[in-house]
Amino acid sequence: MNSIRIMFVASLLFLGLGVRCEAAENQLEKWYMYWGLGISNIKHPEPFDGLLNLLEVFPGVTRTQLNLDLLGFYKPVNTKMMAGFVINGAADRTEVEGEGSMQVNLYTYAASVQYFPKEIGKGLFCRGDFGVASANVSIDDEDQGASDSGLGLLVGIGYAHPITPGTRLALNLNYASRSIEGDHWGTVGISLGGLF
Repeated sequence: MNSIRIMFVASLLFLGLGVRCEAAENQLEKWYMYWGLGISNIKHPEPFDGLLNLLEVFPGVTRTQLNLDLLGFYKPVNTKMMAGFVINGAADRTEVEGEGSMQVNLYTYAASVQYFPKEIGKGLFCRGDFGVASANVSIDDEDQGASDSGLGLLVGIGYAHPITPGTRLALNLNYASRSIEGDHWGTVGISLGGLF
């Protein structure tokens, strides 16, 4: 978990240093691809959430929570807004030294919209996703099966900075809500992504 924190802080510093420099000329594209990786704080249904939080305080237990955006494909609607498809995921892995591990993966396969007040890929932006959600649990890296489908919603804000004419870094703060099989998961995620 420490290496993830170090990588994330280094990425934030890199983005912060890039903001002080003059931005590269932002080139508007015919379509965009987006990928992102970061940290998350997942709120599981009770009593499961309380048990994980309790387990985390024992020696020899490590817990890693990640946030990711995969296969994001967007087409510009105009110079300020783009719409497309993205897979937003969150992972919560708990490892007990010498005993085993458990991992909960949450996914939302979503239609997505991003709005930039200046222009696509430059400055502040807001994001909204809506789609089909699912969950998967693995114990000792053996798949225990996937859930039925549910609904997923994500809202977020961020800041994008062009580093080359066709590449932008995007810092995101998102809240994702997933309702699956009568249970509810809430996820706050911070991620650094690339918009190409």
